[in-house]
Amino acid sequence: MLKKSNPSVPWRVAAPSCVWPDTAAANCRLLSRSVDEVGLYLLELESCLAYGPDDLPKKDYGLRYHLHLPLDLPFAHGGDTAFYAMEPLLQKTARLRPWAMVLHPPATLAALEAFLAALADAGRDPATVLLENTEDASPADVLAMAAATGCNACIDLGHMLAMGHALPTDDPELARRTRMLHVYSPFGAEGPPPGRSHVHRALGCLAPEGRDALVWMLGNLRPETVVVEVFAPAPFMESLHVLDAVATGRDAPDACPAEDS
Repeated sequence: MLKKSNPSVPWRVAAPSCVWPDTAAANCRLLSRSVDEVGLYLLELESCLAYGPDDLPKKDYGLRYHLHLPLDLPFAHGGDTAFYAMEPLLQKTARLRPWAMVLHPPATLAALEAFLAALADAGRDPATVLLENTEDASPADVLAMAAATGCNACIDLGHMLAMGHALPTDDPELARRTRMLHVYSPFGAEGPPPGRSHVHRALGCLAPEGRDALVWMLGNLRPETVVVEVFAPAPFMESLHVLDAVATGRDAPDACPAEDS
C-alpha cells in the first residue's frame, strides 16, 4: 500500500475513523496496518461530545491524526458560539496531536471570521483549519474564503464531481492552499442516486473524467495528506489499490463493487 516511506509519493495516505462499524479507537487500531494517518470524523456534535474513554484511541498506533469537525456546528448562533460548542472535542483529542481540522464552511464569511477569531483567542492557528468544498461551496468558493482568512483547503473530489463544480486550475491559491484531498467516487455506473447529490463509492467506480481529475490533482497539488473517504472495509481496501496504481502511473483496476458506502 501507499505509505509515507514510499519515495514515489510525497503525501501520506489517510483513512476516516469510521471504515468499520465500530469505535474510532477500534478503527485506528485496524487502520494502522494500512495507512499513515487517520482522520477522526467527529461529524455529529452532541454524540461526539458524549464520547467516553473507550471511544477514541488511547495511543497513537504510530499514526498521524487530523480532525473532521462536526457538520452540525451552530453557526446560526454565531461563529464564536460554533467554536466554543465544539472546543471540548479539541480537548478530548489533544493527546493525539492532530495537525489539522477539516471544516465545512459556514454560509457567510463573517461567521467563518468569528469562528477563526475565537480559535485564535484559544491559542490555535487558523492555518490549521482546512476548508472543504461541499454541495454549497465550490472549490473556487473555498479558496476565496481561505485566502481571505488565512485558512487552507481540503479539496473533495467527490463533491466536486457530483455537483459539476470546476477545479480552478488557473488560480495560484489552489496549489498554495490545498493541504489535503478527499478522494472517492460520488456514484457508480448508475449515476447520481435520486434525492441526494452523491454517496461515497470506491475509487474503482470513477468515470474516466473523474480519474483524469484525480490524476491531475495528485500530480499538480502536492497535498500533505490524501484521504480515501470510503466508509466500508472492502471498498476502502479496493480503493487503496486504485490510488496506488493511479499515483504510480499504472493501470488502475476497473472494479466497482455492487454495494458500497
